[in-house]
Amino acid sequence: MEQAQTIQTSKEGIEIHWSGYLTVPYIKEWLELSKLWELPKGKKTKLNLGAIERIDSSGIQLLMFLKKRCQTDQQILELHNHSLSVLKVLDLLGLVSFFGDRIKVKKEHSNEVEFRYGTRKVS
Repeated sequence: MEQAQTIQTSKEGIEIHWSGYLTVPYIKEWLELSKLWELPKGKKTKLNLGAIERIDSSGIQLLMFLKKRCQTDQQILELHNHSLSVLKVLDLLGLVSFFGDRIKVKKEHSNEVEFRYGTRKVS
């Protein structure tokens, strides 16, 4: 699986489109890619996750690291267009409020994520 990113700039900031797997074998590659872009001071950075096919706890840690880094540097990082795989992991781990981004769930995926924020019973 090949990882890719494209960057678009505008007056409001930058938008980065990620695609591929955001999992353990690819984290080093993603960290290298994330060093390629500078977060603009006082502007918004949007991270488009619509083409992420698979994500695991390492991928979530990378997203949390980027979010914390932005908060420390008083910058704005917004995750949007979450793929179903990203939504499922955020739902499972109850991390939607941590990121604080507006989430749109496609109608065909509405039965696959519950957003009960960690209240599921484990059997």
